[in-house]
Amino acid sequence: MAGPSLTLNVDVNQFVNGLWKSCKQAIAGIDKLKNEFGKLIAERNEDEEAEPDERVATIKVNQWLHDLESLEGQVATILEDFTRIAFHNNIKIGPWGGHGEHNFDIGPSASQITRVVLHTGLVVDSLEIFYVTERNEAKTCRVGGTGGGFHEFELLPGEYINSMVGSIKTFYGETCIAKLGFKTNTGKKHGPFGHGGGMEFTVPVLDGRIVGFFGQFNSYLNGIGVYLAPK
Repeated sequence: MAGPSLTLNVDVNQFVNGLWKSCKQAIAGIDKLKNEFGKLIAERNEDEEAEPDERVATIKVNQWLHDLESLEGQVATILEDFTRIAFHNNIKIGPWGGHGEHNFDIGPSASQITRVVLHTGLVVDSLEIFYVTERNEAKTCRVGGTGGGFHEFELLPGEYINSMVGSIKTFYGETCIAKLGFKTNTGKKHGPFGHGGGMEFTVPVLDGRIVGFFGQFNSYLNGIGVYLAPK
């Protein structure tokens, strides 16, 4: 009988485009206010017969304009940082599971996964990822222990993982990933590998692709998260 489940629907392009649109709208709003205040200041400066109260108001408007320019700079910095993160780095989601003594992380530099190797039994004993980074081929070490039966699958050119399922349970005192399964954009399903049990999780990527993994391990695979990128 399956345990409780957790589903995380991730639309990468919607996430990126929504934040991008919000930042651009904020800058456009600031520009509009700046133009309005600029016109008001120009009108005040041309009015030599302005009353003292009006001159005080002009000083306040100048201060508001200065504050707006400062705010515009802050928003522009945020937009620049967002652009760098969203379009040059991958989005990090997770991890699920527990903690291990060792970390692994291939997401920041990975652009395409080419092969996945798992060793599983009652839980996921280990994981190996073959991937491409800046047109170079690379692979992880065997992340986890030495036990478990062998499973592997390859991704063809243009094929990518767009869904991952798994489960988490306690095994010999450790919180472990008990199973992992994957689905690609071509409709192929791989796994789930591992006997499973415990709390299940599902990560369907609605508009994007999984390009890397990170997590922790010891004698088994204790925790796993994913890196996502737009299509």
